[in-house]
Amino acid sequence: MKEILKNKIHIARSGLKNAGRGVFASVAIKQGEIIEVCPILILWSKDSAYIMKTALQNYVYEYAETGTMLALGYGSLYNNQKTPNAKYELQEYTGMPEQDSELLITALRPIAENEEIFIDYGIHEYLKYKS
Repeated sequence: MKEILKNKIHIARSGLKNAGRGVFASVAIKQGEIIEVCPILILWSKDSAYIMKTALQNYVYEYAETGTMLALGYGSLYNNQKTPNAKYELQEYTGMPEQDSELLITALRPIAENEEIFIDYGIHEYLKYKS
């Protein structure tokens, strides 16, 4: 596994209008480098329905047909862009996804020091859990 950047990212005010905080590179990050490994919490349909009525709706990823996923660490604080400089993907798990899965954030291109890191929150087929 590639070395994970530790203490190489930080939270600051985003330059995006109405975005609030965002995740920024504290040092230059190379293309393909893993930026962060985030443990996740999966919320199935009943819990997701409640979450979508709160401010947390802006911090979850879609998961399966009716679920949502909250990424811990800085995972749910990355801002969305249709032309992102990083991507997210679900790390393979064994057993129950609620207990074993992690979200990897990886650089799609070189990211400069103090540049905001963006991902595209669009629906991804690999997040569709098959029971």
